[in-house]
Amino acid sequence: MKRILLAFAVLGLCIGWSQEKKRLVPNTLTAEEQRQGFELLFDGKSLEKFDVAPGQEKIFLVVDGAIKTDSSGTGGTLLTKDNYANFILKAEFRANPAINSGIMLRNPRPRPPAPEAKSTKTGGVGQGYELQIRDKDPGNYSGGSFLTGSIVNVGKAPADAKIKPGEWNTVECTMEKDHIVVIYNGQKVVDGHDSKLTNGAIGLQLAHPEDARGADIEFRNLKVRRLP
Repeated sequence: MKRILLAFAVLGLCIGWSQEKKRLVPNTLTAEEQRQGFELLFDGKSLEKFDVAPGQEKIFLVVDGAIKTDSSGTGGTLLTKDNYANFILKAEFRANPAINSGIMLRNPRPRPPAPEAKSTKTGGVGQGYELQIRDKDPGNYSGGSFLTGSIVNVGKAPADAKIKPGEWNTVECTMEKDHIVVIYNGQKVVDGHDSKLTNGAIGLQLAHPEDARGADIEFRNLKVRRLP
């Protein structure tokens, strides 16, 4: 009897370990997340959920199961193909502390060129809500005093909301009508209201790489759940 009980105990531990291992696999949904209605924005292999504009394939690369930037060239913003109005976004990032990056929320689409324009390039991209990923205020950019974890021009995160170098930092952002909440590394850092934007793309940003060549960022576990 003791041997049978021991065998069941070992089997239970193995099943639990297997479930925990599956839960921790990057770029997958847990059973609970599936039940809640989350979807993956990145499967660890391709950028099929994003609009990759010409040239962006050199800025945003898929490397070892993450979307990694290349700061040797120009910056840019990688936008999702779908728009999201009310949602919960989960993400992880690992970055050089000198990075100037962000996650864009409800970001407008690029404007088409004017009919009389000779260029075939699209127009500029309007600014969405920016969840800042930058520890230092460069002093010469708009929103410079809104640092990591902040929503630019909406709410400032506490001063201790820093990038943990060499580690995966976690972000959870809830956009529900005019209410914006950010949880950064398990701490609520923003709880604010703003009604300027109601819908748009989710974006990954690499800003001003010329200020810190070699300061790159990786994103993974990008998950979104639409809210009513």
